[in-house]
Amino acid sequence: MRVIQNNKAHRVLILNAKGGCGKTTVATNLACQFANENQQTALIDYDPQGSSTYWLQARPAHVPPIHCVSAFINSGQVTRTWQLRVPHGTTRVIVDTPARLDTITASKLVREADTILIPVLASAIDIRAATQFLKDLMRDSEFKRLDRRIAVLGNRVRKNTQAYAKLRAFLEQLDIPFITSLRDTQNYVRAAEEGLGVQELKLKSAEKDSIQWHSLVRWIEGDPENTLRQSARN
Repeated sequence: MRVIQNNKAHRVLILNAKGGCGKTTVATNLACQFANENQQTALIDYDPQGSSTYWLQARPAHVPPIHCVSAFINSGQVTRTWQLRVPHGTTRVIVDTPARLDTITASKLVREADTILIPVLASAIDIRAATQFLKDLMRDSEFKRLDRRIAVLGNRVRKNTQAYAKLRAFLEQLDIPFITSLRDTQNYVRAAEEGLGVQELKLKSAEKDSIQWHSLVRWIEGDPENTLRQSARN
């Protein structure tokens, strides 16, 4: 079991070659979970749509702060390294990526990441695309030699389907955990509009969603496998 060290900013890369799979939803809610656990959190937005950046701009002042780095903007005023810096003392960095990420940037982000999360939508098309993406990633020599934790999480995945069973079988062959499936709920829509995470909504209906994010963070931070079993039941 690898446990996160407190003297280092742990980087979580949200990655998938297919668009519309929920990368920003994962990035923003994961950042919220870390921030609400008193981690100094930064969210780096590489997506030209700027969804994470706009979400942070709408974030209320009374909730835990999250530092924003709009990496999709290439400023000519400062160096790229200076632009992508995070504040001193940052302990958790979440990286939101676009669908069509150029090879050079993708390789750099994979090298820098400590954990890679791949969200997958609940459709046969998306699952096939994710399967091919994972095959390509696992074949990459750069990735093979790096010590990276990688996991898949479902976005509105229906568990009792043949497509879901096929994905689980493929992931088991690669020894990649399927951590959890996010519910199909309007709570995520409401939270996104308000610059919040589902765990910050004062709604009874959001309590089950909050548990999933708590379990995900426990896995990222190196909790035993019982975290995965608990999350799989939710």
